[in-house]
Amino acid sequence: MLRLSKKAQATLYISLAIGTLIGVIFIPVFVDLIDSKQSIVTGVKQQLELSYNQSATLTNGDIVPGSETVVNGTCNAVCSSSPNSTLRDGIEYELNDISGVLKIINRSGTWNVTYNYEPANYIDSATGRTVVKVVTLLFAVGLIVMIAGGFGAMMSKK
Repeated sequence: MLRLSKKAQATLYISLAIGTLIGVIFIPVFVDLIDSKQSIVTGVKQQLELSYNQSATLTNGDIVPGSETVVNGTCNAVCSSSPNSTLRDGIEYELNDISGVLKIINRSGTWNVTYNYEPANYIDSATGRTVVKVVTLLFAVGLIVMIAGGFGAMMSKK
């Protein structure tokens, strides 16, 4: 069994306390960082006024394919429930999912566009998102092992 001087023991205990405190503080930080890298932003709404065959770039790129809805923005509630107020992809509008460029085909007016997008720090691969989740778990397990080992060392000295 390793014998430590009183000064070394005090240093070990202080290091253990500081390490535990820092570790506990960093767990929510890791969780927040990891959540932001896995979350798709949903329900973004934008209003565009476009003339015939005119294009406009949406505020965000990396649109989730099929999540967009383009609706006539000049209609009232009665018109918005009409099937003719929602434009059809590829026929009445074209959207480049990566760049966010929207082109209205053979129509003009005000259009409300709703879509979901992947933020710049989004991890595209499912494997990558899984690995990132495991990092926090491993950090928490390491923190528990460190605390248990430190308290075990303290208890064995008494």
